[in-house]
Amino acid sequence: MKRAFYLVIGWVLLIGGLIITPMPIPIPLIGVVPFLVGCAILSKHSKVFRRFLQYMRHRFEWFSKTIESTAHRMPLMVKHMIHRTNPKAHVRRLRMRSRRKD
Repeated sequence: MKRAFYLVIGWVLLIGGLIITPMPIPIPLIGVVPFLVGCAILSKHSKVFRRFLQYMRHRFEWFSKTIESTAHRMPLMVKHMIHRTNPKAHVRRLRMRSRRKD
């Protein structure tokens, strides 16, 4: 029950952040914070989402660099999420798979 609550809150923050970000409001990119907090909550409580985020950071380097460049201004839970979804682990896994096939 507690996990489901966190997943719902995470998705609400994630979707809300995506909706708010392009809106013309006085504070630019105000939706980035709820988006990243939603990602942090989901990556903590969902292994599938954490692996997906890790894959996205591996696939799109600009996305990974953008997240890491704003890390010093974000809450501690976002910093932890950035550390847990490090794309280097994904590269290591792919390298191990390729060695097994040989």
